[in-house]
Amino acid sequence: MEKRNLSVLTYLLSIQVVVIISMVFDIPFVRQVLGFIFFSIIPGFLLLRLFGIRHSNIVETILFSVGLSIAFLSLVGVLINGLGSLQLVLNPLSTAPMAIIVNVTVFVLIIVDYLKNRNLAPLDLKGVKFWPLLSLFALPILSMVGVLLIREYNSNLLSVSIIIAIAAIVVLGVLSSYISSKISFYYPLIILSITIALLLSQALISNYQYGADIQSEYNTFISTKNSSFWNLQNNANYQQSSDNAMLSITVLPTVLSNLLNIDPGWIFKIVYLVIFSLLPLGLYLLFKQYWSEKIAFLSVIFFVSNYAFFTLILSEVKQMIAELFFIMLFLLLFSRKIKGGRKWAVFIIAFFGLLVSHYSMNFMFLFFIVFAWLGGKVFWKTAFTKIRSTFIIFPFCFTFLWYIFVVQASYGAGGPFSKFVGVIQTTVSSFLSEFFSSAARGGDVQAAIGLVSRPSTMHYAGTIIYDLTVLFILVGFISLLVKWRKKEFDSTFFSIIFASLVLLISAVVLPRFSGLLELGRLYEIILMFLAPLFVLGTVAVYKIFSRLRRFTQNNFPNVSSEQTKKNSVFLLTLIILIPFFLFQTGLVYEVTNDPIPSSITLSKSKMENSYGLIHERDVFSAAWISRYGDIESKWTFSDRGSLDLILNSYSTIDRSMLLILSNTTSGTVAEGTYIRHENTFSFDSNVTYIYLSEFNGISGIITYDFQVNFHFNISQIPALNSTDAFVNKIYSNGAGEIDYRVPYT
Repeated sequence: MEKRNLSVLTYLLSIQVVVIISMVFDIPFVRQVLGFIFFSIIPGFLLLRLFGIRHSNIVETILFSVGLSIAFLSLVGVLINGLGSLQLVLNPLSTAPMAIIVNVTVFVLIIVDYLKNRNLAPLDLKGVKFWPLLSLFALPILSMVGVLLIREYNSNLLSVSIIIAIAAIVVLGVLSSYISSKISFYYPLIILSITIALLLSQALISNYQYGADIQSEYNTFISTKNSSFWNLQNNANYQQSSDNAMLSITVLPTVLSNLLNIDPGWIFKIVYLVIFSLLPLGLYLLFKQYWSEKIAFLSVIFFVSNYAFFTLILSEVKQMIAELFFIMLFLLLFSRKIKGGRKWAVFIIAFFGLLVSHYSMNFMFLFFIVFAWLGGKVFWKTAFTKIRSTFIIFPFCFTFLWYIFVVQASYGAGGPFSKFVGVIQTTVSSFLSEFFSSAARGGDVQAAIGLVSRPSTMHYAGTIIYDLTVLFILVGFISLLVKWRKKEFDSTFFSIIFASLVLLISAVVLPRFSGLLELGRLYEIILMFLAPLFVLGTVAVYKIFSRLRRFTQNNFPNVSSEQTKKNSVFLLTLIILIPFFLFQTGLVYEVTNDPIPSSITLSKSKMENSYGLIHERDVFSAAWISRYGDIESKWTFSDRGSLDLILNSYSTIDRSMLLILSNTTSGTVAEGTYIRHENTFSFDSNVTYIYLSEFNGISGIITYDFQVNFHFNISQIPALNSTDAFVNKIYSNGAGEIDYRVPYT
């Protein structure tokens, strides 16, 4: 046994030596790929062994290893940053000190692991045969090629084929009696392949960050990386201040970018995406504890098929990292194997990772565990609950200390805790006065409940399919409720599912409640627990229909095996799931040439000027004004899209020096900015810059508010058309431009 562990020691040290050599000589590809595998898996794997935790499932081992490794890198980064605060290390988050301290720490962990676990058998990989389905990794590769074909040749044929192939793989994996008896072992690999393919198809459509919130996150990351120091007292404006408290977009990406020598932009677009792709595997492991492998597989496919998962969530990278810790915590709480001090050790590290990654996800976790604990102790009157009171007290105390004494103390009224309390207060105060007002629910909620008209017939069809999935979730809850009442289902996990349903209903019923998280992202979170209900609902309806109409006997007369009979139970699931997937990915809208497509990947030529897509020429113009403009003393005006996206990420203009163009003679300060001057600004006596993007130049439209599609024509903007000032074009790239405006005196 000692000889076998000596080989483990040799392997780990050999990999570390190769990684160190690749860093010293900056060997392309080796440093990035092998370095990522080493730093994102090995530290966590060693911690698991030191805690005495042995997972027989390789998927579970990888998931926990990656989660603990990410928390490890964040914690080491904070500790090194502390040395910088004490002036003991210059530029503490730069490559040299990080590489030395991280590698030394990992080396110590390797040696301690060998000394402690001499008699502990290494991970048993016997029987693990990935070769038969390694071809499935062709999906992510082809997805990347498909995106390149769209960007370079405006051809989406390959991307369309990949979506169809994914649907075919799911159908064959569930219904084929020959394959399904063997394929369940490879379900995790199939899930991972499909997940990465979907995420890549969205993330790689542009070289630049896509979406709204990610622009502020990227700006915060770049500020930390450029200074090689995490400054918690960065109070430039509210949005960047609250982001600055999150290690997931400050310390962690800086550490990864420097260790791996990867461009900052690709840390969010590739590295974080790969880490996030493990979330569906965690859900599969969780679902498999309570249902069959096939139900768990279909539940995860339904989860990843939702537009919110593979598109909306990509614009909030701190939530991506937080969700991995979120599911780790629930796997720990419901684990039957990890107990006692070992569970506490991993729980503390995982909760630390969640706490410093995303404040809203942390509040969500607290809500779920409190609801489940109260359900077990008060409402359900069960004698045993997997969530003990100690798992309630510790997270609340840790959260209180972090947000009140660290985050809130730094940012005052603008902190996340104040925002959370504000949402609750607003919801309570508006309950009676705005309960019957649809406007109080927000545009996304109105669209979800059918109060907003659809732009085309196909969109109405897509809405019907979407509503059917929600209906089957409700049916699935009823069927699960019956099982729970018969004491055939775990009460604690039922409490979590019930809490998810309460949140979903609250977002629709309670006015202003969706202000906590926009509905799409909220639905993506609660779907982590509601996804199995969709499958259970379709199975329940199929069984009822079959019994009443003798559906199976009349329509499947050639059924010859019990396995095929079992597979046919999921027929209705696939009948709903596959069209749902094709609508959510935008394939239906593309092949029917719908005038309002939904996929920036499949319909890039039609959505070239969609909100969130940044053009290369806009980045060049933002860099130009940052370099040559007097941006510290002169105001810069732009429309809302340029302010929130391009200038937020790819310029060095302080947000407090940015104003929004309108049809008046004053400019509006950007929402979410700490005001250090008047709320409005007059053009009468100030010299200003006016930034116009490629979209502004081509369309002639100045956007004031994207949420309600409120915009003006350029001819309606006094700043550009009045005769009381000299307006000089100082930069142009053929589409967008930068003007220099000097009022006449």
